[in-house]
Amino acid sequence: MPDTHAPPVSDTVNAVPALWRPSAVAAWSLVFTPVFGSWLLMHNWRVLGQARAAHTAQRWLLASMAVLAVELFAAAVNDRVNGSTPLAQLIGLAWLGLWLLAAAAPQWHLVRRRFGRRYARRGWNGALGLAAVCGFLCWAAGFVLTSLLLAFT
Repeated sequence: MPDTHAPPVSDTVNAVPALWRPSAVAAWSLVFTPVFGSWLLMHNWRVLGQARAAHTAQRWLLASMAVLAVELFAAAVNDRVNGSTPLAQLIGLAWLGLWLLAAAAPQWHLVRRRFGRRYARRGWNGALGLAAVCGFLCWAAGFVLTSLLLAFT
């Protein structure tokens, strides 16, 4: 028998989607690069029903992957040539700053303006586990690339 004393479920509560908190996405991207953040923002935009913004986030994802590849190559070449200039780190920091301002901030402001603090949060276990595995693979690829350049040039 249904509980007749239960409060009615509000339609607005059901309309609020479960999202990864945009500010936390930006913070985790400091550790796991804008590739990770772009992927999460893309999924958040899709859940929010913003197809155009999701497509833009997908472009940020692809561009971030390209920048990461350039960073790995620059680090490997830098180790081979002189090993003292922080070229790869400078590329990464510049891209991170641009990504935070142009890609992460708009979603952060939209979610805060539209929902405030009242929305369901998605869990982090799966996303962080995947980021750790991908991060290890990226590090391994950089190590192999650097070793090959040092051995054969």
